Order: sequence, then structure tokens, then C-alpha cells
Amino acid sequence: MGDEPETDKPRYKLALVYHPDFAVHGYPALRDRVAPAFEELRARGMLDRDDVEVVEAEPADEELAARAHSRSHIHSVMNSGYYDTALLSAGSVMRGSVEVVAGRAACAFCFVGAAGHHASHDGFWGFCYLNDVAMAITHLRDVIHVNRFAIVDIDPHFGDGTRDILGPDPDVLHINFHSGYAMGREDGPNNIDIALPHQVTDGRFLAGVDEALRAVKDFDHDLLFIIFGHDSHHDDYGAFELSDGVYEVFARKVKELFPRRVCYVLSGGANPRVARRAIGDVVEVLAL
Repeated sequence: MGDEPETDKPRYKLALVYHPDFAVHGYPALRDRVAPAFEELRARGMLDRDDVEVVEAEPADEELAARAHSRSHIHSVMNSGYYDTALLSAGSVMRGSVEVVAGRAACAFCFVGAAGHHASHDGFWGFCYLNDVAMAITHLRDVIHVNRFAIVDIDPHFGDGTRDILGPDPDVLHINFHSGYAMGREDGPNNIDIALPHQVTDGRFLAGVDEALRAVKDFDHDLLFIIFGHDSHHDDYGAFELSDGVYEVFARKVKELFPRRVCYVLSGGANPRVARRAIGDVVEVLAL
């Protein structure tokens, strides 16, 4: 996955990491949105742009999974039937984050077939099998020797797996949006939880985004991960009641403060129509 030094000017505005297997072998609740969203990007002309690099994901090394998770966890994921999909999904996040930190792309958007933020050291639920961001951070520390990371998780379900693995890390800021109640550990030096009502709409959500981005700005980090779940849309399965246009506004707020060194990681969401609009809008902002 390369470890070339960062350049002064990225070659690409955006690295878009994808694999067709995500739409075939991904978890059923997640996979039906993948191909429609990717085709929406094609319809918008995003895949033909010289400043957007489409990269095919490769599976993560199993050794990285073993460093993030217990032996019993890995054994359970193998028995689930989604181990290969989870490795490929983690590999997508690793590749996108490397492209950004190595300076080849200003930002990245990583498709997945199985999500990661509910995968803890010794357990998993909610379509999440391996913690893709935790594995990517381990890889980046190993090969590019960057150390400090900010994570903003806007999926409405509490990112308990990420908090379990990375919450105690003094070099990680974990900002977690969630629908009203916490799950798992809350302690740690740099953990912020933004609890919102189940039926929250755009205005209150975006006020929380402003709060989160202020905290990120104050945290000296090498890379910002955005765990992007569009299950927060009112037509999807999450608790929030967000509208079509809010994801573009969100992405613009992020880009205004952080035009580079941002890696979006696809998380929850099942509705293909919502995915086309939400992912399409975010990718267009990233490619501006």
C-alpha cells in the first residue's frame, strides 16, 4: 500500500476506493446501496475526472486484524461468513487513508461491504465485523509513522467498537454522534459524545457538527476520519430524521476547515435512493 513521503501538492483531489465485491458479497442490509451509489458517481461524471483517482480495494493483512481483535473475535468473524468481506472493507479504508497521508490525494472516500464501528476488541454486532478505522490507524503508524488521529462518527448508532479499541488512546480524538444513549465505555482522554434526540432534524444536527469540528480544530492531528452513515436519513433505518440536502452541507463544513487530510469511511445505511444522493453529494464536495 506504499509509504512514499508526502508531497507538497496532492496529485488528486480525491481518492475513491471501491470494489465490486462490496455489492455482491457485502452484508445484505448494506450491499444493495453500494452499486447504485457508485453508478450515481458515474452519472455525475465523477469517475472520469482527471483529479479523481478510482482505486480498487485490496484485502487487509490478517495480521492487522489480529492486532485489533482477540483470537476468539477473529474466529467468530470467520464463522460468520463475512470474514473476507470484512478484510476487503478494512483494506479499502487502509488504502484510502494511505493515499491521503502519503500526499497522493487531498481526501479519500472509502466504500465498504461491511461496516466497522461496532467491532470492538472482543465482539461485534450491527453489520460490523472488523474495526476498519482501528486497523487503518495501526497500519499508518507502522508504515508512514504518523501518530495522531481525529475521528468524527456521524452514524446515529453509538460507535462502541471504536471507543473500546481507540477510546483510551491519548493520540486519538473520538467524537461520537449518537441517538440519545451511550453504549460501552465512555472514559478516555479525548472522547466527546454528542447525544441527539431520536427524531433530530437538520438544524440541531448541524449545530452538533459545528461543535465537533471546533474540537477537531483544537486537536493536533495527522488525519481526520469521518465515519459516514447515511442511516441518519429520515428514509433510512437509523434514529435521526435528516433530509436529503444535509450531507452536502455537512461535507462543506468539514471541507471549509479541513480541505486536506480527510478520509471518509462509509458506515450504516441501506436505502439505495438515499445512498445515491448522500454519497453523490459528499463526493462532489470532496472533488471541488
